[in-house]
Amino acid sequence: MTRLWLATTAIVLVTSLAACGGSRAIAQNNDTCGKQLMDLQSALNTGAMTQSEYDKARDEAIRRCDDR
Repeated sequence: MTRLWLATTAIVLVTSLAACGGSRAIAQNNDTCGKQLMDLQSALNTGAMTQSEYDKARDEAIRRCDDR
C-alpha cells in the first residue's frame, strides 16, 4: 500500500513539474493576425484590459504580423 502511494505521489509530482516549462517558456500564438486583433478588441470591450494595455498589445500584434 505504501509503495502504491509513493509511486502515485512521484508520478503526480513529476507530471506537475514537467508542466511548468521553466521560467524561459515561450508562448506561441498560431492565431491569424485578424483573430488576434479581434480578440484584443473583445478584451477591451469587456473591460479585461485598459485602453493603454490594448494599444500596446495591438501595436505588438501588428508588428509580429508584419514580421511574418
